[in-house]
Amino acid sequence: MGKDAQQPDGQRLSRRALIGLAGAAGGGVLLGGGGYVALRDGGETVAEASPAIEPFYGAHQGGIVTPQQKYLHFAAFDVTAMGRSGLVELMQRWTQTAEGLTAGTTRGIEDPRRLTVTFGFGTSLFDSRFGLASSRPEALVDIPPFKHDKLDAGVSDGDICVQVCSEDKVVALHAAGALEAATRGSARMKWAQEGFVRDTLPGEKTPRNLFGFKDGSNNLKVADAAKMQSNVWVSDVDGPSWMAGGTYLVSRRILMQIEEFLPESPPLQEDTFGRSKATGAPLGEVGEFTAVDPAKVLADSHIMMANPRKPGSEAERILRRGYNYTNGYDPQLSSPTGGLFFLAFQRDPRRQFIPIQQRLDHGDRLTKYVVHQSSGMFAVPPGVAAGGFVGESLLR
Repeated sequence: MGKDAQQPDGQRLSRRALIGLAGAAGGGVLLGGGGYVALRDGGETVAEASPAIEPFYGAHQGGIVTPQQKYLHFAAFDVTAMGRSGLVELMQRWTQTAEGLTAGTTRGIEDPRRLTVTFGFGTSLFDSRFGLASSRPEALVDIPPFKHDKLDAGVSDGDICVQVCSEDKVVALHAAGALEAATRGSARMKWAQEGFVRDTLPGEKTPRNLFGFKDGSNNLKVADAAKMQSNVWVSDVDGPSWMAGGTYLVSRRILMQIEEFLPESPPLQEDTFGRSKATGAPLGEVGEFTAVDPAKVLADSHIMMANPRKPGSEAERILRRGYNYTNGYDPQLSSPTGGLFFLAFQRDPRRQFIPIQQRLDHGDRLTKYVVHQSSGMFAVPPGVAAGGFVGESLLR
């Protein structure tokens, strides 16, 4: 799945090699990708950290409310397996493979570095091939067209999406490759996207996008269980029953026209977002997380178009989990290309993502500097118990 797999920055060392290095250094602590090995002066091992592992099994799939990892590999597949049984076999293999990868029991990925694998079902999976048409959730709608979109059908949608996240880029790429290999010809990759989260600056908690602004200051807090229930997780009463405990994912690849935005004056940039570039605070305020005062920002600023702070706005809020991306140099634009790979989880896109995007498309000042090129809508089923497989509530 990865297009630029590379050797890790630091190869995994054997215990003997670690002791040898420590002897040359006179003892101390050796730092590794997943933890540490503490050594006394004589080279004796006294402690070794456990690999960084995120649980695969549970009520919800990982990679949704999991604290965001640094690297992403996202891919969409079209299923080529024949009939319902072929689809079941594919999901069983993918589940088994994902469990081994995230647990660190797969050869070559003994330390998964908080690896998560998340699966979602696209609208096209519910056609006549697998007898699932009657099970398609009403909330799994086709995203309506937006006037400023310039979508490429070749990098949009797909039967099944696979989101791979890890703190280590090589782990994410290797895991993505293992998941592609596990299809065994039952699915073919349609498109893929890599992403990364920029390191935060000293004293900051919120990462920045490629325009240099903090990204996610007003995002939902995953520790707020009430908000997760009201805005992210599908409930028993929402229907269909197989989606209870699941969520809906919208993906959008958004080209950020950096060469046009960055030369703009700082005040114009800040008016466009509605926030201070230096601190992330809403204009007219001091703290990044201070509530927005609509009287102090432009009505068509990005933060006001995304959330107008009116009755009903709280019910629209989504859990954003976006990643920056770069695609090298575009000779037609004569500039480097990159932007935001937008990922958002929500309870019902009909009352959350779609009305938000309709407002942004209609009057957001930021629209001048961004182009939506890829789009997808996926039903993310609930988590799985040991011995089961992802999507079992639908396919069984």
